[in-house]
Amino acid sequence: MPRGAAVVEYRGKRGVVFRVKYIDAAGVQVQETLGAERDGWTRKKAEAELRDRLVRVDKKAYQRPQPIKFSEYAQTWFDEGQGRRGWKPQTVAVYRGILGHLNAYFGSLPLGSIRPRDVADFTRHELAEGFSAKSVDLHLNVLFNIFKVAKAEELVDSNPVEGTERPKVKRQLWRILTPQEVPAVAKSFDDPLARLIFLTLILTGVRRFELQGLRWSDVDLLEGVLRVRESKSDEGIRSIALSPTLVRALSEHYRTSAFNGDAERVFCHPDRGSKIDHEWYAGKFQAALAKAGITDRVRPFHDMRHASLTNGAAAGEEALELMTRAGHRSMATTSQYLHLAGTVFPKAAQALEDRLLGATTLYPPEPTSADPTDTKAASEAASGLSDPG
Repeated sequence: MPRGAAVVEYRGKRGVVFRVKYIDAAGVQVQETLGAERDGWTRKKAEAELRDRLVRVDKKAYQRPQPIKFSEYAQTWFDEGQGRRGWKPQTVAVYRGILGHLNAYFGSLPLGSIRPRDVADFTRHELAEGFSAKSVDLHLNVLFNIFKVAKAEELVDSNPVEGTERPKVKRQLWRILTPQEVPAVAKSFDDPLARLIFLTLILTGVRRFELQGLRWSDVDLLEGVLRVRESKSDEGIRSIALSPTLVRALSEHYRTSAFNGDAERVFCHPDRGSKIDHEWYAGKFQAALAKAGITDRVRPFHDMRHASLTNGAAAGEEALELMTRAGHRSMATTSQYLHLAGTVFPKAAQALEDRLLGATTLYPPEPTSADPTDTKAASEAASGLSDPG
């Protein structure tokens, strides 16, 4: 062990805390606090961290960076994320709001001083302030990503969010409109544009902001294709086949709309051409539900997307087709709809049998003839009881 390098155990009121000291490549004596015994630190683990520091000093001319406040680094992470990581505008807006919460709690602290117990305290604080478990979980995800990048850039030695106990997120129950309810609701709208929005949501499964962002250049009425160009991920940029009814409805809307240029919005204010007001549509939707006799809570956008995908799965839409139409990043998300719909895959079962059994006939199919003598003869032949003569 080089001169000046050592593991130091500090025993205080809060238990044993492990520190390391060494001389960096600039000849400066460095002392770092690694963590407490109650957080899982041991002398053996501390010695391994010290050896890692000495290797970096020797091979990478490592110098411990000047302490940087969390707020300073978080802003750098955010600024670079917009360009280098290619975030969508909606992601930028969400992250900006979350950074406000994180900076309010961690902003003045040195980045490298934040420990798992600080993250645990933050979680308790957020819940006490009235944030939902889902919101707190999202805040922790962003905090985790900030420290993940800081660790990769060797600004911190560990990610304090790793292993943090997360609040349990209550699964949101979806209200899925049934095949009997959908036409009843569609007929109950008193506004043609609101009815068309409902049909587009239920027959395509697009998200609210995707629907609001549609331009006429995105809709090919001849080929029956809708192209989603504004989405929250690369997987969300996709093409969706339009049903015949939806093609006819959109064609009629195109003919009557005062805003039908390629760059104009498909769903817009009828007088100004501006983005359609989702609250206006929500009011029309709730009125249609009431007229159709549906009194329980149905969300106008989220539940329509879920209803579209779940009913698509129940109608026999293949898993990959459903995943593509939904714009999901992974099959794990799509599988929720397949499970909810109780979807089975008879084609896949037949394909598996063909691959494994080929032409082998173990159980001959039942004869189709109505003649009972034919049935008896087939049965005897299958069991080897028929007279070969």
